[in-house]
Amino acid sequence: MVILALFFCAFVTGEALGAEPRSSHAAAASQAPARLIIRRMPNLGVNVIVKLWIDGQSAGSIGYAHTYEGSLPPGRHVLAVLATRSRSPIPWEMSLNEQSGQTYIFTAGGSGSGNVVLYSGGL
Repeated sequence: MVILALFFCAFVTGEALGAEPRSSHAAAASQAPARLIIRRMPNLGVNVIVKLWIDGQSAGSIGYAHTYEGSLPPGRHVLAVLATRSRSPIPWEMSLNEQSGQTYIFTAGGSGSGNVVLYSGGL
């Protein structure tokens, strides 16, 4: 009976199967969120607000001289932006496959068609 109890204790701790202990830091780092930063170009105009959606959900508005900062779980996401004074009622969209612990920086600026788009990198 004592041998059975010892075997059970060893099995539960993972030593009987050769399981390697994993640090809590390594586990947390593999699931770290990705960071998203979206700056707004000032030349869009003082009264123009950039509306932001992430995966179809409203994530906020970016006003003059403001920046959006947030975090997302790793994986594929759809970012959409639309200016309050846009010629099109349809938001501009892009897909992004975010990696754990990475920072993604975009700049919301005007396009030749009069819509707002996201440019990779900050200005």
